[in-house]
Amino acid sequence: MNKTLARHRARAGQRGSVSVIVALSLIALLAFTAVAVDVGYLMFSQRRLQAATDAAALAGAMDLWTKSWATASGNAQNYAAGQTASTSNTLPGNVTVTSTSIQGLKLASVTLPYAQAVSGYNGIQVTQQASVPTFFARAIGIKSSTISATSKAGAGGGTQAAQYNVMIILDTTASMNTTDSNCKNAKGVAQTRENCAKAGALQLLTGLTNAGDNVGLMVFPPMSSTYNFSCSKTQPGTGSSYSAIASGASSTLAGYQIASPSSGFLSSSGSANTSSGVVQALGGGSCGGLSAIGGLGTFYGDAITQAQSALSTLSASQNPAGQNVIVLLSDGDATSSKAQLGSTFSSTYNQECQTAINDAGAAKTAGTLIYTVAYIGGESASSTCSDGSDSLSPCATMASIATSSAYFYSDTCSNATGGTASLSTIFGQITYTLTKPRLIPGGAT
Repeated sequence: MNKTLARHRARAGQRGSVSVIVALSLIALLAFTAVAVDVGYLMFSQRRLQAATDAAALAGAMDLWTKSWATASGNAQNYAAGQTASTSNTLPGNVTVTSTSIQGLKLASVTLPYAQAVSGYNGIQVTQQASVPTFFARAIGIKSSTISATSKAGAGGGTQAAQYNVMIILDTTASMNTTDSNCKNAKGVAQTRENCAKAGALQLLTGLTNAGDNVGLMVFPPMSSTYNFSCSKTQPGTGSSYSAIASGASSTLAGYQIASPSSGFLSSSGSANTSSGVVQALGGGSCGGLSAIGGLGTFYGDAITQAQSALSTLSASQNPAGQNVIVLLSDGDATSSKAQLGSTFSSTYNQECQTAINDAGAAKTAGTLIYTVAYIGGESASSTCSDGSDSLSPCATMASIATSSAYFYSDTCSNATGGTASLSTIFGQITYTLTKPRLIPGGAT
């Protein structure tokens, strides 16, 4: 009897020990759960604060070159977390911003000099702090935790090669004299395709910066003599063929180029400088700009090669070297005859589109970015480039010339970036890709 009682007492003691262990385990489990919830919420809030701070820095950096510091810092403030503006970034519930600091930076690591920026800065830093309430940690007296985030952005490319050397190549064949009913001037009058192309290119210029960018202009077909565009000079006619060397020149470069890549295309206020040759050529001066004289069919392969040659010569003289860029606008329909191509390029007859793709490939290998604008202007986007073995369509050709699909634009080709768009929209998009700010390392000075 005594042995049985003893066994019962032993089992009861064991059950009591297990209950204590279970109770302690539950307490520990709840404690870990509480810590996980509070820490998780803290980390989530931290990510949201960092994203808002990044957005604020980028918004401010967008204005550094062309706007005052008051405007740049004000836009940064609008995109920061915890503001009342519709552009501001919200934080999780009950998380409150306790401080926001916005500082202009004069960075040596950013290629573009701050002295030429309207704001006086070529970088911006945004730092924010916020208070995050706790849930379970309140039980031990911790009611909130402080988080912070810092973002630094550089204007116009940050620590990358921010100086751009841009060569614009415009189609000046006779087909560019046709009217584009989708492109009208301020009075609502439909413009020629050439005038629409010039207006788009001029829009690109005025979206760039005074801070070291260089812009030049080439046309095809090549001209019969060397010529730097000026409203006070008569534009020469077209050369006898694509193989002909322009009068007074030792290479075909002078036949294509009517404005060498240089700065000075903008005034100190950021508007187009009407005394600049490239601005005048694009219709921004006292005359209507260059004319589409025509005279030869379309062949733009050599224009790409000559543009690359001019840009390479310029970038080789720079320290650090700028980023070379070609912007080619054409209908993409290369159909020059053997006589128009001339002896140098006669072997490319019936392969003129593929030749241009190959020429562009050499430029891209050298690091040049190539944007293409297939300006079909209402014509067929499915016609072939020539009657021979080269059966590429204008859309396919211009897409292949571009650095990638993201660099291909068109008013007609459905395979273009973002679908079809007007020339004004297209050049606005290209401008943005050349001027958008970038986040830079926090240690950049």
